[in-house]
Amino acid sequence: MPHPKPLLTFQQMLANLKARPDWQALPDIRVAMWPQQVSFCDDISDERLFNEQYIESRLFAGKAAFVLYLLCGATLASLVCFAYDAWLSHSAGSTLYSFLSKSWILLTFAAFTGVLAIALLKLEPICVRFNRQAQVVHIYKGRKNAATVAWRDVHPFTEFSPSADGKFAINLVFQTGPTALAMASGAFDIGDESALVDNLTRLEFLRRYMAEGLCAIQPDPARTPYRPSGFSKAVTFKEDGLLTYLFAILLVKPAYYLAGGPLTDRHLVRRTANVEWPEEVERLCSPGADVTGYDATPVQASRDVFYRFNGRGFDLVNLQGEVIG
Repeated sequence: MPHPKPLLTFQQMLANLKARPDWQALPDIRVAMWPQQVSFCDDISDERLFNEQYIESRLFAGKAAFVLYLLCGATLASLVCFAYDAWLSHSAGSTLYSFLSKSWILLTFAAFTGVLAIALLKLEPICVRFNRQAQVVHIYKGRKNAATVAWRDVHPFTEFSPSADGKFAINLVFQTGPTALAMASGAFDIGDESALVDNLTRLEFLRRYMAEGLCAIQPDPARTPYRPSGFSKAVTFKEDGLLTYLFAILLVKPAYYLAGGPLTDRHLVRRTANVEWPEEVERLCSPGADVTGYDATPVQASRDVFYRFNGRGFDLVNLQGEVIG
């Protein structure tokens, strides 16, 4: 009888991630981003998601919405084409068998995309809370179920999209046992996955909040504050230009309404807002919670060494911006 392969240790799994060509290790949270490169534009005025106890990412809602727009739009388009074919067949006096032999694929496709849309609507949201009060991260796993891991033990990575579509996912890896790990997204907005520099900026956003609180992540006065979410930003004539604006108004917006976009958004936002965290998580996220048993000492970064994005990756620099490693 063959012996089962021994389980990889966490350190071996971590080494495998670092060796993968589509993964890149990001700086440790004990190294800060070079101050002159830091600039946030997040609107953190929603106290339900951004407060001195925790901040919460609900990126799932917007990312799921985009897929649902496509599925609902495909279902509607297929049904319209099927109905049009039925009308033409009826006008031509075709038999039901003749009609179905030509148009069954449209009905099958509509049913397939409709079932996928319903399944996606029922998926459990993916939410992550960064609890500054207890210096832990809560990863939602389903109704009254969550993994709680120590922030100080995070290993941040960028995962490059295998389809080469320009996606840079920021993944946070934590050890949960000798041979087990937990992984969570560090993104708060779909824009966080646009480029490596966006990953680095979001990592600094998280590091600063966990170390210093809301005062350290205020939006840059020179930038327009934007509420982080997975939903696409509104297109404006001033910022995006005439052609992009006309494309959005004349094509994208009508398609959004025809695909049931407003109803989809409302459902996902409500479902994500109503996730049921375990009682222990809610307790730890309450003002003045007793965090006995948790190392709640904030992780402080070096005052002498920083990282700076260099266009491809990042360099280690001193406070004056001189490369030192």
